[in-house]
Amino acid sequence: MQLRAPAQPARHKQASAVGSEAGRSPSSGSSPAVAPVEDGSAGYALLLRIEKLARGGIDLLELRHLMANETRKLNRARQVFVVIVGTRGRVEVATVTGIAKPDSEAALIRDVSRLLREFSRQAGLERQQDFTLPAYCEPGSDLASAYPFRSLAWVPMLDRKGCVFAGMLIAREQAWTKDDLAVSARLAECYAHAWRELATARHFKRSRLRELRWKGLALTAVLAAMLLPVPMTALAPVEIVAADPVAITAPIDGVVESLAADPSTPVRAGDLLVRLTDTVLRNRVEIARREVAVAEARMKQSNILAFGDPRGRHELGIAQVELDLKKAELALATDQLARTEIRAARSGIAIYADRRSLVGKPVATGERIMEIADPARVEARIDLAVPDAIALTHESRVKLFLDVDPLRPVHGKVERSDYLARPSDSDVLSFRTFARLDEGAFDKPPRIGLRGTAQVQGDPVPLGVFLFRRPISAVRQWLGL
Repeated sequence: MQLRAPAQPARHKQASAVGSEAGRSPSSGSSPAVAPVEDGSAGYALLLRIEKLARGGIDLLELRHLMANETRKLNRARQVFVVIVGTRGRVEVATVTGIAKPDSEAALIRDVSRLLREFSRQAGLERQQDFTLPAYCEPGSDLASAYPFRSLAWVPMLDRKGCVFAGMLIAREQAWTKDDLAVSARLAECYAHAWRELATARHFKRSRLRELRWKGLALTAVLAAMLLPVPMTALAPVEIVAADPVAITAPIDGVVESLAADPSTPVRAGDLLVRLTDTVLRNRVEIARREVAVAEARMKQSNILAFGDPRGRHELGIAQVELDLKKAELALATDQLARTEIRAARSGIAIYADRRSLVGKPVATGERIMEIADPARVEARIDLAVPDAIALTHESRVKLFLDVDPLRPVHGKVERSDYLARPSDSDVLSFRTFARLDEGAFDKPPRIGLRGTAQVQGDPVPLGVFLFRRPISAVRQWLGL
């Protein structure tokens, strides 16, 4: 129905034709406009009959024609537009009073669709509201100027979740009363129930299928993302240690008497580091010297007797052997006394834990006392837990985040790792791994003893394995696979 006329009288004449067409039903042929129902019992009977017809409909097309042509018998509407509301506020005029199949390209249908879109944008389609033209119309449109039924009302139809999926746009000349709008809302509830029942296998099923399709696409995207290759990484505690330090060990059994170098102080080659208690060894040297003197005196005596007494020549050999034995004992005692002073084998810094914990401590031969290290040659010692050993490969890249400067990581590469795991300082079974720091990765070598966290990068693995490696491992161990 297209409203076009060169003059105002002709436009009114065409609008009257639209109204007269609205008074005809496709099932009953041509009939005059519906008169209001005055008798209360007759009105109730008509309401029950319309509700019965709505719930007994065989398809949506019959229900829409019922809505468009029978509703006006109760609410005194002159024309009813049955509207389908799609996703994102999309509206579609499905049925109009007196028209079996409306043309979507007709001027009236286009204007009504634009009106509903503007109404949805400004007021929303979720609640009932009446208004008077030209509200929500485009300026200069035929609907705003020539449409004869100026009082309109929007009656929504809601699903079980409270979302609008359809509705009725009802129109007449007089303003809408509360009773007529209440009757319209009652009918809309009945129509919505029947619509939902009839559309279960179509509209709502399509909505569910659309929802399932989006969920399926999202699940597919997630599964595809789980297959993206990412480097396997693991976090482990790290400590900066000296590279190739010289171990200072106890050369003999003894007790630490004093330490000449404080921790982390520079020392030179030959400097005194540790002094062991030498009281017993000094006395032993003194006794050995006197025993050597006695052996020398006995040697002289045997030498004098050897000139005139054959027995003296026999004792001369024994005295010589005893003298050599005492000299060897003196040399041994002197060497052991010299070993009570431990000196630096090379220049560097002295590394040990605490002076007070060493002074007075008995040490055995070969027991480590301290280390001498070059502060310019350092490496990283990483205690990589056994479950994280999957990230450990030959020359794996590592990134060190030291506690003193966590914002500037230090890069390196794994150089070697222990073959067997052993408890770390935190009593976690770990592989002790050493990483070589990249040259030029820092202006000044990190100080020996600094701690932090190391990120070890291994071979690429799927993202799903990276994220769920621990749960998968726990489930596998629980199942015994």
